[in-house]
Amino acid sequence: MGEVKWTKEQLLAINEKGQNILVAAAAGSGKTAVLVERIINKITNEKIDIDKILVVTFTKAAASEMRGRILDTIYKEIEKDTNNTHLQKQITLLSKANICTIDSFCLDVVKNNFFEIGISPNLKIAESTEIEILKQEILEEIFEEKYENEEKEFLELVDTYTNYRGDEALKDVVLEVYTFIQSTPFPGEWLKEKIEMFNLKDVSFEQTIWGKILFEKVKNELEDGILKLENELRKLEYDIDAGKFVVTLSEDIRKIKEVYNQKDWDSVYIGINSLSLDRFPVDKKVPDEIKNRIKQVRNKVKEDIKKITQNIMLYNSEEANTDIKEMHGTLSKIQNLVLEFLEAFAKAKQDRNIMDFNDIEHFALEILGNESSANKYKDKYDEILIDEYQDSNLVQEYILNTISRKNNIFMVGDVKQSIYKFRGARPELFLEKYESYNLKENLQEGENLKIQLFKNFRSRENILTLTNIVFNNIMSKNLGDIDYTEGEYLNLGSEYSEGINLETELNIIDLKEDEESIYKGENEDTEEIEKVEDILLEAKFVAKKIYELINSGYMVSNKDKTLRKITYKDIAILLRSTQSLAPIYEQEISKLNIPVFCDTSTRVSRLN
Repeated sequence: MGEVKWTKEQLLAINEKGQNILVAAAAGSGKTAVLVERIINKITNEKIDIDKILVVTFTKAAASEMRGRILDTIYKEIEKDTNNTHLQKQITLLSKANICTIDSFCLDVVKNNFFEIGISPNLKIAESTEIEILKQEILEEIFEEKYENEEKEFLELVDTYTNYRGDEALKDVVLEVYTFIQSTPFPGEWLKEKIEMFNLKDVSFEQTIWGKILFEKVKNELEDGILKLENELRKLEYDIDAGKFVVTLSEDIRKIKEVYNQKDWDSVYIGINSLSLDRFPVDKKVPDEIKNRIKQVRNKVKEDIKKITQNIMLYNSEEANTDIKEMHGTLSKIQNLVLEFLEAFAKAKQDRNIMDFNDIEHFALEILGNESSANKYKDKYDEILIDEYQDSNLVQEYILNTISRKNNIFMVGDVKQSIYKFRGARPELFLEKYESYNLKENLQEGENLKIQLFKNFRSRENILTLTNIVFNNIMSKNLGDIDYTEGEYLNLGSEYSEGINLETELNIIDLKEDEESIYKGENEDTEEIEKVEDILLEAKFVAKKIYELINSGYMVSNKDKTLRKITYKDIAILLRSTQSLAPIYEQEISKLNIPVFCDTSTRVSRLN
């Protein structure tokens, strides 16, 4: 096997040092290989011991794979130089090197420095079931005590959040807020700061953080309506019989633009609530097909504007601000309840000599808040490498920055692959650095480096072209947090032998949206509900597609680039979740006498 031919960007990621580095590594760009090679380069060329490098991965499996690949590469290097004692030493050091998840690193910090914050050295990590039961017990005790004492503030919350069925809704609020704030470095302080934002001073509503978001949404909806009507108007440009419709559409556009051009909330509020479009004209000279098309578009615009008035533009600025100020009082009461729960829950865990994973991070953070403790780790690690950086949260960011030297953090990730926001991941951490760090050619002294790995070594050019077209049309700053322009495109990285029928297909099944949802996927956190009828349609389509591929004589290439006919084992089906979806696919595929195997543990269905 020949030497790896690294790209210019990959070599930068392997060799650069002296500043913080962010590597934006797209899917299939060889990210893991680059990470391993960077570590090997540190060991072999810079003579840094492996235990002087902290490698933080997202999962234990990723850490294990990383450790294994590093070991394999060290052995290969030793084969080239059997007398290299430095490399031989690394095999021994690898067993105690910190190649781990952030939880494992934090646990190591706590175990070695527990005395710094006065906690027991024998704290054990509790099972998640035990923690959940304890939460409910503590919350129940707090509520019972407040009922007995008839605490006014608490009873007001009960009236606000509960109904005749009980107070479970209020308990859920407390637990949800508590869980959310655990992904912040200082939960109590963060909560107080955010709730104080509701204590508004004299300011127009569109200048508040909520008003800015809603104002922009309203403007976007109005702009979308204008564009739709202008598109219809252009289609009538040379139709001499469509004069009435040209006048109507032009007047519609003028009226909506008049509202759109307003600069403050109250002016838009008054304008949109008094907006009235003229009646649809009658003209027998214009074909029904054209009239129906215009009417359909116009009705959609009117419907969208109506939704704005019913869902967003309900209050003027003063009324909206008054509502928010009133919410401040209610939220302050919730804050007090959450903080009381936080304190009681912490004491209960301490009494039982247990901790949960949130505690591990926060204990580590407290320990590293001591400058002498942080300095020990700063001195220990020559470099900190963070994999899947787009899924880091604020606590992890704070911890790793505390032990860094401000110029030795190497981060790898892809914001387009961030899917853990519901667990506290903050992809905006990645985006902030992506926008502030500079490419090598623009780098000034003292600045941090951004490297883009956008060559894809996994897919053919036709796959990448279609992917770029789709992402370019659906991903923007507002949707996806990043503008998917040519600078973000996936580029071909490998050469493949030419087969036949290499056109990429994108099949879209038109499903009815108004059917009753009767099926929920396995991951409830994503709140994605699927319908049995829809899944059956998709599964039938996939089964038929496989049958057609096998019987078409479709050619695929071997590793040696020779061609052969496709077989069942060449086909894989990737699903968002497998536990509930895979059996339906398996059933439909089996109906066509196609052999199929489903491995739910790896979330992949394979055809034998």
